[in-house]
Amino acid sequence: MNISSVDLNLLVAFDALMSERNVTRAARRIGLSQPAMSNALSRLRALFDDELFVRSGRGMEPTARAQSLAMPLSEALRRIEEAIAPALAFDPCNLDRSVRLAMTDNSMAVLLEALILRFRNAAPKLDLHIKNSRAAGMTPMLDDGEIDMAIGVAGELEARHRAMPLYSDRLVGVARRGRFGPQGPTLEQFVAAEHVLVTPRSGTGGTLDRELANRGLSRRVFLTLPQFIMAPYAVAKADLVACLPARIALAKAEMLDLEIFEPPVELDDFTVSLIWHGRDDAEPAHRWLRETVADVVREVTALGNTDRWPICQTLLGPCRANIPAADTAAVQEQPAEDERVPASA
Repeated sequence: MNISSVDLNLLVAFDALMSERNVTRAARRIGLSQPAMSNALSRLRALFDDELFVRSGRGMEPTARAQSLAMPLSEALRRIEEAIAPALAFDPCNLDRSVRLAMTDNSMAVLLEALILRFRNAAPKLDLHIKNSRAAGMTPMLDDGEIDMAIGVAGELEARHRAMPLYSDRLVGVARRGRFGPQGPTLEQFVAAEHVLVTPRSGTGGTLDRELANRGLSRRVFLTLPQFIMAPYAVAKADLVACLPARIALAKAEMLDLEIFEPPVELDDFTVSLIWHGRDDAEPAHRWLRETVADVVREVTALGNTDRWPICQTLLGPCRANIPAADTAAVQEQPAEDERVPASA
């Protein structure tokens, strides 16, 4: 193919379609009318001799050919933008785009309210789309351009991925108030109780069950849930026991009259991270989004540690922000994300 015969505006249209998976939204994103974007899609199909995007129940799905084109074309366009962009300060008030953010229910419970308020005030033209992750995880969604960023627990990353630690948390036990008392349950009482197990990927257990098995013990799991957010309600209504991220437990304990206790087996802390694709490292809007998320996390975790959740000072020492103070864009080598809390509850 002779590059001089290609209208490069078509590649901009392709990038918008890949991001939005909707002709109308893609047109709005790059300032075209809907008929003009439909015409661009027709020309793209002719150029690449492929359908590129096919209709599905969720909008438009990229073909295999479109997926193979997405990353190299997006990276090429961003390099062109960086080369010719005027040296002007980035103004979030002019940020007119959709931001797609994948989050676990744990990170939503901690951060979403504050993120909504911050983005709405700082970037009034921005649209925020929160997504669940695929079964395969968040990083494939970044690779395919389905999301801009992800917030969750990270595992080993490929070289093309980036991660910034946001905050630490840990698993704590919850039960109805008065069930075990201020000292919490003994190991025997803990094992004898009926439990809620939270396992987003339909697993059969996690670190807690492995620790019990190492002692020749097992617990009775009465209820299995795919998300943490409903577990406190199940504990309160059905007199169950659960191990939950401390920030969720603390946020619901007073409202549902729950007691929080240290599990009678040792469980590791875990770190929630912001994860993105390396192709977006230098893009001004994306950098501002990352810095904004980091700033919100610092505020939320500081408030939780010193005001709303004073128990963090004693029982929950690791409940803290992990963002490097000197550089909000600092990249840490983290494991690839595995969306569930490492010590599955």
